[in-house]
Amino acid sequence: MPLSKIPNSMQAALTDAEMPTDSVIQAITNTFAGSSTSSSSYVAMATCGSITTSMANSRLIVIAAGQTQIGHTTSQNGRANYQLRSSADSYSASLHTQVVVNFNNANNGWDQASTSFHAIHNPSVAAGTAITYKIYGRVAAANPGTYVVDAWGEGGQGKLTIMEIAP
Repeated sequence: MPLSKIPNSMQAALTDAEMPTDSVIQAITNTFAGSSTSSSSYVAMATCGSITTSMANSRLIVIAAGQTQIGHTTSQNGRANYQLRSSADSYSASLHTQVVVNFNNANNGWDQASTSFHAIHNPSVAAGTAITYKIYGRVAAANPGTYVVDAWGEGGQGKLTIMEIAP
């Protein structure tokens, strides 16, 4: 049964400010490519995408997923760390950290994992603020390297979804 007998065509749409708390006020999706590194310090490996906030102090549900690869040698395990970061704090803090390990064996090799990042981000910014999300990565010393979204020519790509939630 309808909540109102007034037809939808006669009802005004709610503005962002009139949305109830915890309502999704916008959602975006984006695909992204990545890069590789052999650095033992964190470096930006993939720019996932951006959202421009439509309300002050809104929260953002951020989901970024993509393939990660870590190499190893016959004498050392492959280890890499990945972090989801945002421009809201000049990429200084991790919103979510993932670790990928490839144990050594008799052969050199690479291991590919599907890695997902999930965060509820409270950037405390004004409406109209553009926020960009990036994946940073690093390897443990002496590892051959790591990749974010390297699909060996098979057309793989990362996927970003952001939902802005009313405060």
